[in-house]
Amino acid sequence: MTMSAELESLLKGVLETQEQIGQTLLKMNEAPNVATPAQGIEDQATPAPQTRRYITHEERATMATALRSMSVSQISDLVSRQAAVKDAGVPLHVWLNHAGFSAQNAFNQLSGQLDPEIAKALDTGGATALIRQDLEPMLYEVFIRLFPAYDRFAKEPANGLLHAWNQITAYGDAKFMAELGTVTDDTSTYERKNTNVAILATRRGISLKSQFAVMAGGMNYNPEALELQGGLRAMSHKMQKQIFGGNATVASGTGDDEYGLYDANAFTGLRQLLVTNAINMDPSTFVAETSTTYATGAFRNAIDKALLPITQAGGMPSIIWGHPQEKITFDEQQDTNVRLVGPNYVNIGVGTTAQSVNTYAGQLPFATVPGDSIASYHIGGTEYRDLYVLDEAGITLPYLGSPGPTVLEIPIGISGQLTHLYIVFMMNGLAVKVLPWSNKVRVKIA
Repeated sequence: MTMSAELESLLKGVLETQEQIGQTLLKMNEAPNVATPAQGIEDQATPAPQTRRYITHEERATMATALRSMSVSQISDLVSRQAAVKDAGVPLHVWLNHAGFSAQNAFNQLSGQLDPEIAKALDTGGATALIRQDLEPMLYEVFIRLFPAYDRFAKEPANGLLHAWNQITAYGDAKFMAELGTVTDDTSTYERKNTNVAILATRRGISLKSQFAVMAGGMNYNPEALELQGGLRAMSHKMQKQIFGGNATVASGTGDDEYGLYDANAFTGLRQLLVTNAINMDPSTFVAETSTTYATGAFRNAIDKALLPITQAGGMPSIIWGHPQEKITFDEQQDTNVRLVGPNYVNIGVGTTAQSVNTYAGQLPFATVPGDSIASYHIGGTEYRDLYVLDEAGITLPYLGSPGPTVLEIPIGISGQLTHLYIVFMMNGLAVKVLPWSNKVRVKIA
């Protein structure tokens, strides 16, 4: 196949994907008739009431599958076009009723049905705040491209304002027995834990004057969509910083200690939770391994030591998360020992790859978190920064509402100002279900 033929094939696939999503969005914007017309309404030549579209589970899954093959720029273009569609959302009170936790509503959502009471409520028009479900799948995809760790952690519905669970600290024992022996009782060891389901939100929008100015100037862009994407970037940064280093349990905590900066409205992150088996290492004292001595100050040795209690407790580590500087130092330590014949990269998320490293527990992706999301702290005058070795099967993100960012659209005039606003919000906590299955390395940096 020639290069031009390859490009033509790739372009064809992209266009087909865009067409598939476009058809789904058109269906959502059609405002289909789901209400039962009154008797004799056809004879009176009166059209049946129209209803705003509610996204079903099947539609969301279809869009998610199609979006996975698109680039961020292509998704951003879809967000811009769909954000410009007016009156496409679901009234807030209707969304709350349908997103409730009753068994019937859960069944209706999974089966793609629309609750009759909700259908009736949707027939009522008027200016009201709207939940823009049509934007959710696209915004979620942009969100996880900025923060792939969020997509890798399992999401589960929270069981209250404080999500509670039994954390396994030891898995117990089992015994061999005689043919007619009595089975010996044993249990895992549990601790009752909970996490706050925190609300993370940002309000974005533009004034009516700015909207008119964009149109009058002939500029071909949607300023509201730009603000939405800016809000997503801010939320992804805040969320990943909280997951790795947040603190909602120790009121004396500051950003300069291992507890992390205290915020009663947030939840506690991995920096504080994984202190039990943490390993200390100093890369500045690196001495390479010889035929008679083990390496000191080596990342590979420290990672293996951090893995040991995980595998001893029955865990299966799946990823390493660290600051980019730690990955740079790790590579520098390997340069004298390894002849690089090509990068060994693995996919850790949609459009995101990481180099895999050899450990005694197998090859693990070494993923980096840019910025200050994995921040440094001090212990006794020594500065450290953490490297996280995780079994992601033992970690979940409890949520209320939706498992990703939700958009609340506030039409012009409702707030008393000539502004068109969007509130982007999500409600999440962090639950480490099996504490021994994850660990961290304290890397000395000063």
